[in-house]
Amino acid sequence: MKIRPDHLDHVKREIDAVLFKYNQDNKLVKEYQSGDYPRSEFTKDVQRRFCFDLMYGAGLSKFASDHLYNYLNDDHIYTALKTICPKIEVK
Repeated sequence: MKIRPDHLDHVKREIDAVLFKYNQDNKLVKEYQSGDYPRSEFTKDVQRRFCFDLMYGAGLSKFASDHLYNYLNDDHIYTALKTICPKIEVK
């Protein structure tokens, strides 16, 4: 992974806080697995959508634009997010 370890730690802490608050009993994961989220009919890659939605929901947009996008692109960020976010299996 190309992301700096301190940046990965920060992203993980923030996403873990969101998951702790909103993913009790895997509720959030189940919503994405069943397609129960806004504009799901237009989503081609649910795992990617879930990861970036979590990043946005964790309030990391400014951090990403100020720090991550200086040396990473979406694919690099997605690789890092996949190590943090729960796996979505569409049913």
